[in-house]
Amino acid sequence: MARLKVYVDTSVVGSVCDAGPQDRLEATRRLLDALARGRFDGYISTLVLEEVQRAPESVRDRIAAELKASALSVLDESTESLSLARLYIAADAIPASYEDDARHVAVASVHGIGVLVSWNFRHMVNVERKRKINSVNLREGLSLLDLVSPWELRDDEH
Repeated sequence: MARLKVYVDTSVVGSVCDAGPQDRLEATRRLLDALARGRFDGYISTLVLEEVQRAPESVRDRIAAELKASALSVLDESTESLSLARLYIAADAIPASYEDDARHVAVASVHGIGVLVSWNFRHMVNVERKRKINSVNLREGLSLLDLVSPWELRDDEH
């Protein structure tokens, strides 16, 4: 059986530097550990790397160590993903002022990733946004994308 393909956005890798809440940090740690053990096929994009570079140096160093340990493959953005991100914004699936969120979703969608994991409940991980995002994906001939928080992605093997 093929492993689940999981795209991890910047909010997840960045949360290792947050002070709390504790259950959020524990869920993030479980996910990153599962990725490191090869339980899921994990992915980030060049956009995640760009966003991490904007963080303070101490945060960048800690996130870089987590990314290396988690063995995440890096996906490139493309003309197709950038065009799809604009379609999400045009459909009000993601607000125009949060273009990077649309870009994360688009990279995962065009690469056929089944699950996007994020702590962003306002612009990605909520029922209204999921419906609009998947409406665009269906219209564009792309697979449905499951947008979840680390709390929802369980590693039952551990």
